[in-house]
Amino acid sequence: PLVASYGFCLPHKGIEELVEAVAILRDQGSPVRLLLINAEYPVPVSAALIKKIKCLINEFGLEDLAEFNCQFLSDDESLKLLSAADLVVYPYQQTGESASGAVRYGLASKRPVAVTPLSIFDDISTAAFRFRGTAPASIASGISEVLKSLSLNSQEARDIQESSNRWREEFDYAAVGRRLYGICSAL
Repeated sequence: PLVASYGFCLPHKGIEELVEAVAILRDQGSPVRLLLINAEYPVPVSAALIKKIKCLINEFGLEDLAEFNCQFLSDDESLKLLSAADLVVYPYQQTGESASGAVRYGLASKRPVAVTPLSIFDDISTAAFRFRGTAPASIASGISEVLKSLSLNSQEARDIQESSNRWREEFDYAAVGRRLYGICSAL
């Protein structure tokens, strides 16, 4: 299976933990391919993190399983890459942000999305799978459980997909535009 991650390459995004989780899965005999679509943000910490992640991929011997794209891509390119994934993962660590713009791209790709159990994802809680924790072992276990749930087409997987479909319909640009137009007209 192909597991993807998307968003700017910043420390709180949990990309290091995801790379380690993929190594854990491989070591447990459940390898997954990893596609990191994490663009460099124009701050020194992002460039340093990109180097560190490349080193981690080599250190864990994941060169054949992991692809790291740290270029800023167009929306169309990003969605095309994400739509090839079996699961899009947002393994965020502790953050003071109140919402994630990146997770919306995962949902827009129409692929299953899994997130760590942080309040930043509360607004999409029924539209995504939630891992039990933020540590690499929890992420690895969560990926394994979600992929199994998806392959079995479990009730949970069907419920989350249905909720994800409703979320996309509700927040579709055309639907939001109509609502805003209605509000402006009423004023």
